[in-house]
Amino acid sequence: MSPFMRSFARLLALATSVLLASCASIESPPSAPVTVSVVSFNDFHGNLQPPAMPVAVKDPRTGEVTQLSAGGVAHLATLVQQLKAQNPANTVVVGGGDLVSASPLVSGLFHDEPSIDALNLLGLEFSTVGNHEFDHGRDELLRLQNGGCFPPSADGTRGIVGVDTCMNDGKFEGAKFRYLAANVIDGQSGGTLFAPYAVKTIGGVKLGIIGVTLKEAASVVSPAGVVGLQFADEAATVNRLVPELRQQGVAAIVVLMHQGAATEAKHINNQSCPGFSGEAIAIVDRFDPAVDVVVTGHTHEEYVCTRPDGKLMTQAGRYGRMATKIDLTIDPAQRKVVRKVAQTHVAVNRDVATNDDGKPVPMPAGYRALPQDAAQEALVGRYASLVAKRTEVVVGAIDAPLKRKQNKAGESTLGDVVADAYLAATSNAAYGSKPAEIAFINPGGLRRSLEPESGQVTYGLLYQVHPFGNYMVTMDLSGQQIVRLLEQQWEQPQPKGGRILSVSNGFSYAWDASQPEGAAPGKGKRVVAGSVKLNGKPLEPNRIYRVTTVSYLASGGDNFRLFAEGKNRQEGGNDLDVLVDYFKSRPQLASPIRNRVTRRH
Repeated sequence: MSPFMRSFARLLALATSVLLASCASIESPPSAPVTVSVVSFNDFHGNLQPPAMPVAVKDPRTGEVTQLSAGGVAHLATLVQQLKAQNPANTVVVGGGDLVSASPLVSGLFHDEPSIDALNLLGLEFSTVGNHEFDHGRDELLRLQNGGCFPPSADGTRGIVGVDTCMNDGKFEGAKFRYLAANVIDGQSGGTLFAPYAVKTIGGVKLGIIGVTLKEAASVVSPAGVVGLQFADEAATVNRLVPELRQQGVAAIVVLMHQGAATEAKHINNQSCPGFSGEAIAIVDRFDPAVDVVVTGHTHEEYVCTRPDGKLMTQAGRYGRMATKIDLTIDPAQRKVVRKVAQTHVAVNRDVATNDDGKPVPMPAGYRALPQDAAQEALVGRYASLVAKRTEVVVGAIDAPLKRKQNKAGESTLGDVVADAYLAATSNAAYGSKPAEIAFINPGGLRRSLEPESGQVTYGLLYQVHPFGNYMVTMDLSGQQIVRLLEQQWEQPQPKGGRILSVSNGFSYAWDASQPEGAAPGKGKRVVAGSVKLNGKPLEPNRIYRVTTVSYLASGGDNFRLFAEGKNRQEGGNDLDVLVDYFKSRPQLASPIRNRVTRRH
């Protein structure tokens, strides 16, 4: 059966089940209030194994903030099962997007098929799409939904470990859960890429679930991956669908939105939401009053916050370390939510707790390690064994941790090293007749700091730094264009504070923070005149320079539109392979001095 037919059959089955459930509810409507539970998580990013990132909880006995080891899909699955068991017949499991991509090697090496299989086992039913769902293009996202093997490479091979797709009897069935994407429009058909919403009858009442992603998605993924797609305004899309859902008799509406906010809380479940801020808030405040709950994502934060009009906003951190249980008490006669409560729960994976200084402390009351789900444990173990040998190969060493955190000027030691690796790979005589002179990398392209305890750098650690699978692109840019490119670091719609690129050794410049941020395109004046230099010499406006970056930026990603103007393009190797080769050629890499970017004022 073709992917299209499989998709159609699944949608038909889903529609039939919803219709039958709706008919049953008409025959015997409940008379008493019904509690519907929604279990949610977001930004899983293929973290099948426990991430090295604790969760801060407050010990109710002492009031002290304690750090707990959490995550791993085998523990998350047990947590979800336990939460579902509290309301077994009336619970739905949903996701807030970014379930795949930027994944650890155990999933990413197999095109995230292991994560889809794990989420199927976990019982996920619906999820919105996040920006990272589009990292490898719409066709790959549709494959993850509908099934089918990853296409072979040009030489006919199936990946770097022999076979890395369709590992289950030569098949990949795709996601049993359904992606929802109300504001992702196919420009050719005029319809949505996925269904805009789902209606599920639970306990005799109808729950409407709408999926939307951030309208800026096209500017934070590779433009080549979203050609022909349009991303509509989140609030306008939701508000347009509310009357349609109400007409179908829904009693509650949950929006799954891949856009988020943040609080200044020091631990989870601080529902006073101190310092609550972020782009999602203004969007949610524009939603129709009929919207009851908004499950968010994207910002990797944890919160349960109530807006002044009563809408509940939640987010469950990242990497599968937590899940939020939302309980909606619904009056069937009025088709209205009369009570809503939510709490975030931790997928604790070890009975070990520490304080903020890393010293062991007693486990906080009410928390204990969860057993691993056996089926998930087997799934993860299988893929982990396949990648173990490659993951553990030592490719180099460093004399100090390489951090992705930027200094006041916007420079990081990790960014410097990666930019240097790009330049080294594209400036040697074997690369071409016009070698590169400058290299750039965006901060979002660096997923984690590189800080091995032993100082030894393995392939697996470098994959965690650089998991996107981009390739090198070298192009011609004039000196004038390069200065314009630097100004785009602060131009709208860049985030507040700008998005500072890392630059290769030999290239330097200064920028003036006293100049206005967010100047209109072409009007920026933050780059200090005459400060842009290559090997100590001022950049010549009319001279052509060879510049290297990754394919994501080369097509205008992260709003660096000027890269798309580059001429005489030459494609090079995979970004991870380039980084591995750089470390192999430098057995003991010294941490660079951050003196390439200077901030004034």
